[in-house]
Amino acid sequence: MAKEKHEIYDEQDKRLGRLILKILGIVAIVSGLVGPFIYLLNANWGRELGTLAVICGGVAICLGPKGRTAGGQWLALLKTLGLSILILGYFVIVLKLLG
Repeated sequence: MAKEKHEIYDEQDKRLGRLILKILGIVAIVSGLVGPFIYLLNANWGRELGTLAVICGGVAICLGPKGRTAGGQWLALLKTLGLSILILGYFVIVLKLLG
């Protein structure tokens, strides 16, 4: 019986972890897309949203299924660096076009 309960908790933990990763991914996408437009209204909040996008996206990448493997950690960190460069480029393009 104890073994069955342990497996149930493991499955519940997996579902909770997947839900948290999905939420972090959604927060990263939304804050990354909205950040430059908020930056036009309030520069401080725009920078904070850009930072939030990089942090949430990096956590979702690094703690995702491929980022938890031994070889995948370095790739996940490189993907996080690429994500931060992509978000910075998006900020620059939107601000040049609208600013």
